[in-house]
Amino acid sequence: MAKKVLAIINPISGYARSRELPIALKRRMEQENLQVDIHITRGPGDGGNFARLYGNNYELILIAGGDGTISEVVNGLADGGDDPVPITILPSGTENLFAKEMKITADIERIIETVKWGKEVSMDLIEANERRFLLVSGVGFDAQVLLHLNSFRTGNITHLTYFWPIWRTFWEYKFLPVTVEVDGEEIIKNRRGLVFVTNIARYSIGLRICKLAKYNDGLLDVCIYLCDEQTKLLAHAWRTVWRRHIGHKDVIYRQGRVVRVSSDVDVPFETDGDPAGNLPVEYRIVPDAIRVLVPPGCEPV
Repeated sequence: MAKKVLAIINPISGYARSRELPIALKRRMEQENLQVDIHITRGPGDGGNFARLYGNNYELILIAGGDGTISEVVNGLADGGDDPVPITILPSGTENLFAKEMKITADIERIIETVKWGKEVSMDLIEANERRFLLVSGVGFDAQVLLHLNSFRTGNITHLTYFWPIWRTFWEYKFLPVTVEVDGEEIIKNRRGLVFVTNIARYSIGLRICKLAKYNDGLLDVCIYLCDEQTKLLAHAWRTVWRRHIGHKDVIYRQGRVVRVSSDVDVPFETDGDPAGNLPVEYRIVPDAIRVLVPPGCEPV
């Protein structure tokens, strides 16, 4: 049982916006004889910086926020030493892919059970041009959606918030040529399409683009949708919803440890829901890089 806990709370993320959360969390943990210090983030990057400076003083880091907050804190912990402190989460974002993968729910009582009796599991990380992330990276379309979203975002977002950025990107997007290499093998060269590199099977709104991916298998999963126009994108989306995309002639699926994606033009990419710049990018798997405390009886498969 971890008795010394640091709770990092993103105050603009979903449930974490409640002013009662820090008070309720601290009260319940102290009732269980758990020492908890609470840090409420002040803006982008603050959670990661705080974890980097002070995370190793604790036995467990509890992150209350969405996938972007989790990725930020994990980056901070990874920078702080070779044996980063284990984490658990109180999910409060829009998608909460990490929480769904790890079977963690947004409930303080369940968090108490996890801290007291949870099981620790190892999880791989991905490095993208030396920046670490946990879950999924998209090259092209979805990265452009996020750029549009961030141009007007001022606080917490919902699924509805994505409607206009997706609609605008769908009609405006130019399917740009990319080159993809997996473990040194050239998979496509200057082909138009979308690329996803993931560490888990889940993607937004329940899609399973890289449905063979596992969080601890030491491999990157790569799914390439060959696509040069909007109608083909809709067809890809339809097949993906029904989980019939893998095996289609215009879908390429690979696994490997190093993935390089490049282009002769500016193509954006994102990591865990945050814009990360333009190509080129090199992804590398970092096996068993973090430890996650999951609820008792709910070890992910």
